[in-house]
Amino acid sequence: MEIKQKIIILFFFFYGCTYNPFWEDQPTKKVNISGVVVAEDRASNTPVYIWIEDLDVSDYTDTTGSFSIDIPSLEAENGNFSGSVRVFYYIHNYIAHHSNLYITDGRLTNAQTDFDDNGSLLDTVRLKKLVSLDLDIEPSWNRSAGDSITFRMVLDIHDKSVTVFSHVNQISGQQGYEPSGVLFSLIDGQDATYFDDNKIDFLQRYDFEPWSSITWIYNIAPNDLVPFVIDDYISIDEQSISSGHYRVLPFLLIQQNEVPDKLVQSIGISEVSNINTDFLKMPLDMLEKTILIE
Repeated sequence: MEIKQKIIILFFFFYGCTYNPFWEDQPTKKVNISGVVVAEDRASNTPVYIWIEDLDVSDYTDTTGSFSIDIPSLEAENGNFSGSVRVFYYIHNYIAHHSNLYITDGRLTNAQTDFDDNGSLLDTVRLKKLVSLDLDIEPSWNRSAGDSITFRMVLDIHDKSVTVFSHVNQISGQQGYEPSGVLFSLIDGQDATYFDDNKIDFLQRYDFEPWSSITWIYNIAPNDLVPFVIDDYISIDEQSISSGHYRVLPFLLIQQNEVPDKLVQSIGISEVSNINTDFLKMPLDMLEKTILIE
């Protein structure tokens, strides 16, 4: 009996040396933020882009305007993250808005102002529109017959002055210029995007007053469109735009100084001051317009 008791004592001694529930590392608590964002005066179902500054974590709202984002890597061997970060809500032609999120030692603090202790927004975020955009274009273009095409875009400024940058073409033999810089992106089949390179002379700044309405008229000739990527081993004529259905999107940059450059870069837009295919990724509230090029 005495031998049995000694064996039991030795067992607990060795087990206690190798395991202690008070010493065991607890599982890392997952940090999540969630909420609802409403974009007022919508023209499309473009989702709102959510971006967490400094942590470079992002996502989009769903069709109801809701979002739920897991934030990884707040705890690390060399120290846990602590600080205040801004959570941005972004559509290009809306006034950007942000909430503050406070983190201490890799966890949400209890002293939040815009979120509760569990990371849920206290109030619904409502985005105000800066500019309403309406593109008016014919459903088809008989380019093969040598026809040109003319279309227009109306910009309706809301209750705040706004600065817009867009490309223009210097009109030959005249004083003045016309809007230019239009993307034609093939919808079906191969990934191909064209633009009116021959009509782009420089980037023009426009300063618009509240409640003003502006109409830009674009004129595209059959040979104005070229691909963004040109194959030097193939003649340019062989690389002209082919028949098919295309998404049409004029390039315009709406200036908002409070929007960090890194936010736009996180969308996948490396260059914001010049027309490029990355602009197709820009969250923009405007009815998508397509055209059949024949």
